[in-house]
Amino acid sequence: MNAATERMPRRASGVYRPPVNVARTPTPRPGPLSQLVRTANTLRAQIERGVLRTEGLTWTTYDVLVLVCARRAVETRTAAAEVGIAKATLTNALATLVDRGLVRRQLQEGDRRRVVLRPTQDGIDLARRLQAPVEAEQSRLFREPGMPSGDSLAKVLRTLATRSQQADTTHDSDGVR
Repeated sequence: MNAATERMPRRASGVYRPPVNVARTPTPRPGPLSQLVRTANTLRAQIERGVLRTEGLTWTTYDVLVLVCARRAVETRTAAAEVGIAKATLTNALATLVDRGLVRRQLQEGDRRRVVLRPTQDGIDLARRLQAPVEAEQSRLFREPGMPSGDSLAKVLRTLATRSQQADTTHDSDGVR
């Protein structure tokens, strides 16, 4: 009997007999990162259904709109990086925002290859109108007993995102990706 055969389940007369004296590996379990992503997906869906759907927006289009309104002028590559989405996803979100007259695309004056995003007044008005119900939902979630303050949680999440981006940069420079 060789090592490979010893690890195989034994069968005798159609009855399964598990291998004896074999080290068992622990069952994979979701860790904190899995829980963080699941929670984010749940909250995102809740905000989309409860607040954004009535305005015909997804979380991504809302997030891009708020970023453009806050910055007043932002390059597309910067917007994609800050929102944490691919450039193709940004292009799809912008198609909706531009078609609805909420955001304008303009060629950058110094470099005509680059595109700058600017909010329209309708975009600013919509972002302001949506800010209150989104913040109300946020406040409701953080009012629960045992929850950290929104500011302290935001700080932890920003730190996590920064570390993730730094690790990403390190992998890029090493040619690992």
